[in-house]
Amino acid sequence: MNFLSKNIRHIRTLKGLSQEVLAEDLKVTRSRISSYEESRAKPPINFLLDLSDYFEISIDTLVKNDLSIVKEGHI
Repeated sequence: MNFLSKNIRHIRTLKGLSQEVLAEDLKVTRSRISSYEESRAKPPINFLLDLSDYFEISIDTLVKNDLSIVKEGHI
């Protein structure tokens, strides 16, 4: 199962970031973040690499694991 959209929203919220701040930090638009979080679009690999580096989480973990059960400090 692909948990990516759910995980992007969960981690962003866990870190206290708005879509606007995350978008600015990753140099994309807020609407792109929104479309990924709502599964309206699939992020390209270069975005996944940037997101992985930004949150210091492997792409494999972002895609394959349900991180909504993980609390702050354990991601």
